[in-house]
Amino acid sequence: MKPEVFLACHSVFSREELATVLRGRGRTDATVDSHLTRWRRQGRIARVKPGVFLRLDKADQPQGVSPDYYALASRMAPDAVLGYHTALEVHGMAHSVFERFTFLTWTKTRDTTFLGRRFVPVRPRAPLRLLDAGRALVEQLERRGVAIRVTNIDRTVVDVLDRPDLSGGVEEVWRSLAGVPAVDPEALDRYVSLAGNRTLAAKLGFFLETRREELAVPDALLVRLRTRIPRAPVFMDRRRKGRLVARWALIVPLLLLEQGDGAWS
Repeated sequence: MKPEVFLACHSVFSREELATVLRGRGRTDATVDSHLTRWRRQGRIARVKPGVFLRLDKADQPQGVSPDYYALASRMAPDAVLGYHTALEVHGMAHSVFERFTFLTWTKTRDTTFLGRRFVPVRPRAPLRLLDAGRALVEQLERRGVAIRVTNIDRTVVDVLDRPDLSGGVEEVWRSLAGVPAVDPEALDRYVSLAGNRTLAAKLGFFLETRREELAVPDALLVRLRTRIPRAPVFMDRRRKGRLVARWALIVPLLLLEQGDGAWS
């Protein structure tokens, strides 16, 4: 693929993606940098961060560019996977839309701000390296012709319950999870088991029990989750007043209990 064709086909790209294409044509890294420098001088691309670029179409002005921020977030690290609230948005389940984009990565990278949006790296739980090197429960989608990786719905459900601080808070999480269309019980069980976190098992169990009929949650899964709950009650959110749901050893915010059927005890 010629450099000009590459640029026409990639609205967002990394230096390494361009380098891979040009190396296939026998070009050197110096040639890669030469093209990038020329395109920037011509106003055809903008540098988002070192090694990540955004194509500027003719009608765009730098202050008026409106890129696909999800595609942009997916290029913030070589192994970036969109997660947490950003994954909720990609899957069309988020109750609100944020200007912060979260991506999972095992590489060392810093927060980046571009066009008023913040791109935040998060390191996955360490045990996930055992599960397909951390790539499990990840799917590939396309945004404006750009391939992106995002946690699938099952993993997203678990992750946002695990880290509501990265997902807009417990109320935003709960309202967003009302849009979950279906789940894979075996995938949820495997993922929570690998994480080995009792509080997470309790949170997931409580959520699944509230959606038991809608999501066709097997009794066996709830039973397995109850064997993993904390030995003493834990807070779902320490910042909010709550009430104990004894069978999950979970102190649940009152605002979530008020949305239920009043049967929690």
